[in-house]
Amino acid sequence: MHKTGQQKETTLRIDVSNKDALMELLKFIYGMKLPPTIVASIPSLLGILMVADKYDVPSCVRYCTSLVLSDMNLNTASYCLEFSSKVLASQAIKPIAKAAQKFLVARYEENVPKLQEEVDQLPLSSLELVLCEDELNLMEDDAYDIVLKWARARYPGMDDRHEVLKSNLSRFVRMRYMTNKKLREVFQCEDLDCATASELVIDALFFKVENPPLPTPAPTSKELPGHPVRVVEFRKPSKKANVYLELKRSDCQKLSLNGMIMSQAFYVHGQAFHIVAQRYLEEMQTFGIFLRCVLDGTPTTVKVDFEFQIRERMTGTFVSKFKSSYDFTSKYPLGRGSKNLCGMSWASFIGNDSPYFTNDVLHLKVYISIKLE
Repeated sequence: MHKTGQQKETTLRIDVSNKDALMELLKFIYGMKLPPTIVASIPSLLGILMVADKYDVPSCVRYCTSLVLSDMNLNTASYCLEFSSKVLASQAIKPIAKAAQKFLVARYEENVPKLQEEVDQLPLSSLELVLCEDELNLMEDDAYDIVLKWARARYPGMDDRHEVLKSNLSRFVRMRYMTNKKLREVFQCEDLDCATASELVIDALFFKVENPPLPTPAPTSKELPGHPVRVVEFRKPSKKANVYLELKRSDCQKLSLNGMIMSQAFYVHGQAFHIVAQRYLEEMQTFGIFLRCVLDGTPTTVKVDFEFQIRERMTGTFVSKFKSSYDFTSKYPLGRGSKNLCGMSWASFIGNDSPYFTNDVLHLKVYISIKLE
């Protein structure tokens, strides 16, 4: 006689907090797709992505990531950044968080004050990532005003507002680089408790005393007033800055052949520069732009990495057009740049359908990094 073997049931317990996401992951494994209701829900996609990452299903991670990135908008970006701040250990969410940050920075790069009501709706994590981005064209005094308005909108209670500003203001705004006039406002601001305001202002003032700005050379008689620029230094003390130059279409149209528009002198780590825009003629007429280093004639070498970017009218974002590493010397101080920045004829560049003039204004950005010896 043969005894019938007894079958033993085994229960596999899977520790997962999101049971619905796990079930959708199992469906994906067998069908390689997700239902439309899930695809349309960013929270659901992120939940499934996290479960797929946990159980090592890279195809599902890629699938969910592509769906989220294809639907990047203000709400999606804000949600993704807030979500990523809660799962810092996950590598799978980082490409999405980076794309969300890039989206918000591009959106607010030039328009934070104009979009204050929209900024007021951003969660704390999103606001921090936007304001801490070096690409943001924003001075510290303006950043302080934006954070203050955001705190008033998000935290109507004075005690809550005191707490959030005490914990985050110094991370959002480089108080040490604010003007003395604005620091006086900080000291008198009722939205900050007295102890916090005093600590921030005193720290900023001590920093200014101990780290005076590099002397700015007085312009020589040969340096004529030029087109205004705006210099935004990087958050971390360094020899780096973004320089913004705006040119009206009418000013460019007035350029004669080989004529030029020179910016006012600006300074990065005490070194003077000009940006020179030119209507250039070689094989055809083009728009050229150059970086010129101002040297006094003594034997000197200034090593610079720089990049010219131009804002596209359709996307509103800056795109890189020219990069260079160059050693400016007293023997060869002339400008370095591109004779045809946009890769098109002058007529196409200056025409009404030009992809680079927004409301008849050309927006240029120059990244400058002076190399350390």
